[in-house]
Amino acid sequence: MRVLIEILYLAAIGLVAGFLAATILGERRRYGIVGYIVVGAIGAIAGSYTFGSLELPNVGILPRLIAAFAGSLVLILLLRLVRR
Repeated sequence: MRVLIEILYLAAIGLVAGFLAATILGERRRYGIVGYIVVGAIGAIAGSYTFGSLELPNVGILPRLIAAFAGSLVLILLLRLVRR
C-alpha cells in the first residue's frame, strides 16, 4: 500500500512540475497529461538525485516540487536538443 501511495505522490508532483516546466518553456501544447506526468516524474527523479548530491534539502512537498521542476526543465531542454 505504501508503494502505491508513493507512486501516486510522484505522479502528482510530476504532473505539476511537468506542466509548469512545459508552460514556462512554451511547450505546453506538445504534451498531454500523461506526458506531463512522465516528464515530471523523470525530472523528479533526476532533480532529487541532483539535489541530494549537492546536499540541498529535499524533504517535504515544496523542496521536492522545486527539485522536480528543475529536473523537468532540464529534461525538456534536452528533448528540444534531441528533436533538432
